[in-house]
Amino acid sequence: MMMKKSCAIVAFAMLLVMSCDMKEKRVKAKDAVYIKPTIDRRGHFRQGHIRMPVSKDKNAISNQSRSRYYYQSKGKYKHK
Repeated sequence: MMMKKSCAIVAFAMLLVMSCDMKEKRVKAKDAVYIKPTIDRRGHFRQGHIRMPVSKDKNAISNQSRSRYYYQSKGKYKHK
């Protein structure tokens, strides 16, 4: 009787530990969103376009400029 209770408690504890997620949830990058064409209040037509996601990383701008420099000067697709 005592052995069954302890096995049940151990099994329950293992299930509890396995069900808990110890890792931090990573925020998934948003996908691009299509903005439908509209007519503004002055009657002008506004074309539909794609709004690209914006990175919230503090190093995003420096990474972008580093990447741009690489591809413009050293990369496979460099301008001649």
